[in-house]
Amino acid sequence: MAKPPWVWDEVAPEVRAKSWDELAGWVAWLEEAYAPWVLLPPCWPVHEGLRTELTMYWYWHRWVMSAAVNPIDGVRWHNEIRRSATAWQELATCRHEPPVAHHGQIMAARLAKRDEYLAQARRTEET
Repeated sequence: MAKPPWVWDEVAPEVRAKSWDELAGWVAWLEEAYAPWVLLPPCWPVHEGLRTELTMYWYWHRWVMSAAVNPIDGVRWHNEIRRSATAWQELATCRHEPPVAHHGQIMAARLAKRDEYLAQARRTEET
């Protein structure tokens, strides 16, 4: 089964480079066309979750503008982009400061707790 076009992990380096350039151009357009709603930090390419979400919006927008047959698809895209833009505002002032020293300990404790619940869920399914 082929991966969706917004998943770039196994594409050739030249295709990946072209995709990055096209995505960056689209994001610049998005910020200009949808200002002040969409305000992204210049470091958006290094935020994996944000980059992935923007890539999906980019492909969704291309589909809405070229293949959608019902205007509700475009309205849905606009509603969702505004909702996501609200969440993205938390990153708008990102400074890429290094995490506090104990950040790794906090994450390790969260993962250990998650693993406890995961084991519990698995045991429940086995009975």
